Amino acid sequence: MKWLVSITALLSFGLWATGYGYILKGVSMTYLVGRSGPGIDEKDSFFNDTLFASETPYSWKHPSTKNTSTLSASQLEQLESIQTASFLVIKNERLILEQYWSHFNKNHPTNSFSAVKSLVSLLIGIAKEDGLIVSLDERVGKYLAEFNTAGKERITIRHLLTMSSGLDWHESGANPFSDAAGAYYGSNLDQLISSLTAVDAPGKEFSYQSGNTQILGLLIEKITGMSIAKYAEKNVWKKIGAEHDAYWNLDKKEGRAKAFCCFYATPRDFAKLGQLILNKGVWNQQQIVPEKYVDSCFIPANLNCNDEPLIKYGLHWWILNYKGFDVHYARGISGQYIITIPSEKIVILRTGWERGTVDSAGHPSDIYNYINIALGLTREMNA
Repeated sequence: MKWLVSITALLSFGLWATGYGYILKGVSMTYLVGRSGPGIDEKDSFFNDTLFASETPYSWKHPSTKNTSTLSASQLEQLESIQTASFLVIKNERLILEQYWSHFNKNHPTNSFSAVKSLVSLLIGIAKEDGLIVSLDERVGKYLAEFNTAGKERITIRHLLTMSSGLDWHESGANPFSDAAGAYYGSNLDQLISSLTAVDAPGKEFSYQSGNTQILGLLIEKITGMSIAKYAEKNVWKKIGAEHDAYWNLDKKEGRAKAFCCFYATPRDFAKLGQLILNKGVWNQQQIVPEKYVDSCFIPANLNCNDEPLIKYGLHWWILNYKGFDVHYARGISGQYIITIPSEKIVILRTGWERGTVDSAGHPSDIYNYINIALGLTREMNA
């Protein structure tokens, strides 16, 4: 026992001394509680910045009783097999299906993980409309001094939005020594971002990096003089009639928001972000996000991806064509999805603990199931 304690203490000291002390927190929040990775219900394990609900909350309308939809046994099996927490389908701004599993319900906020990256993109569009940003092709160094040296001075806002900054960020969610793990469990995001170096020319190759979104978060806070949570609250959250408070995890008390992830909200409120996109940035007859910017989010960036032209990603939003339908969506690592099918006026919201394997086209396999279910339900309603 003495040897075990000594070895544990030595390992712990070594991790702290080498800048990997956050791994201890990661272990305590995962393996010591029977998990192998981050969870969707860890809000209170971190400090948070709160986005307060709207003073004029919007409640989803429901269809007539005869158009109420239910899931088949096989659809339920599909959803349950990867630990779905919530599944909502909205058609023509009416909630035609809403189902929850385990202890989750319509009032329970869960983690967005990377799905919130798409909200950060909308905030950039709003800031540009407000004149706080002149162009997406401006250098980031104009606003953040640490991006004025060592090759980083070539990085533009567009490079960050299109995941083509050329920085040396290591994204792996499985490697505890990766930058992604350090950003999630660590307590000094500013230091982590400042330590990044430029290793490739920006604007050439698509390389998905959460660090790009974190830099956008820093930029938003710099140009607005507000925390990103408060800027989102003022310009989006309250305007879309959020019924519940939302929470953005911080790296420490009164610290920096994890702009790349860790936004906690209820399923119905998350779905409103999808409806906002479907409405081309309009909510309640008010243009919240510029229509031109919304449209630009779904134009594939002019980049290479695995030696082929990029077709799956725009400005922090994923792009898919499935069965002839254009699909736009936000996604998180554990199967958090805000999916829109514009031609069908459909919004799909899914939260959960797992997602399917990413296929050769760059899309998780489970997303096709959600689209099929939604299209099937709407066909039944129209039959």
